[in-house]
Amino acid sequence: MLKKKKPVEQEPEVTVADKKQENDVLFEQLTNKNKEYMVKLNRKLEEAGFPEDNKILVFNEMLKNIVTEQPNHITARRLYGTATDQASHLTDSGQGEVTKPVERSETWKIYLDGALLLGGMFAVITGLSYVFGDQEAGLGLITMILNFLLGGLAVMVITKYAPQPGVKGGFLKYIVATTVTMLIWILLMAFGTQLLPAVLNPVIPGPYTLAIGVIAFGAKWYFKKKLNIQGTLI
Repeated sequence: MLKKKKPVEQEPEVTVADKKQENDVLFEQLTNKNKEYMVKLNRKLEEAGFPEDNKILVFNEMLKNIVTEQPNHITARRLYGTATDQASHLTDSGQGEVTKPVERSETWKIYLDGALLLGGMFAVITGLSYVFGDQEAGLGLITMILNFLLGGLAVMVITKYAPQPGVKGGFLKYIVATTVTMLIWILLMAFGTQLLPAVLNPVIPGPYTLAIGVIAFGAKWYFKKKLNIQGTLI
């Protein structure tokens, strides 16, 4: 005899009312500062006539993100900008779509990716200039190592202070942090390595400098995919 197939059990549909109930639970898990943010945002959306059902769905996603990031000391304002700007974004979108925060990998992954990117880029440019310029000299060993180390630091600063939508003063902090980092890099490369004795900074021939740069680029793309590095420059 053929066995009767068991009917496939369908998962119960999640309603807006269920989302609202879940929102109430999530809201109680917020810090006082984040609660204040959500209260302000709710008031501004009500004043703008934002649809109630859309608001419940948007808040559900926002609250989940905020609760997840609270242990990392990341506030709702840092995730979504000011309540005023987030309300403007939601009302202007017409669909009630929430701005999702950009996920960034761990600091050491950002550093590794940046070191290989900028260090490799500098080595390739220098190697090409020497190869096509018919010169045999290349970068000093310590100079090249510093380029990789400072390249990672530069990318860390740039990604950390990258302006976020709705955050006032974010662009100014980004410009200042990036400018200071680049100045330090240039000064160390221009003057710091000149003070080193030649015996401590042996010159790497141009073709080898180029090869090191190409290998660094290959390693950058490999580790970016292998480690799933997110939030970098390229």
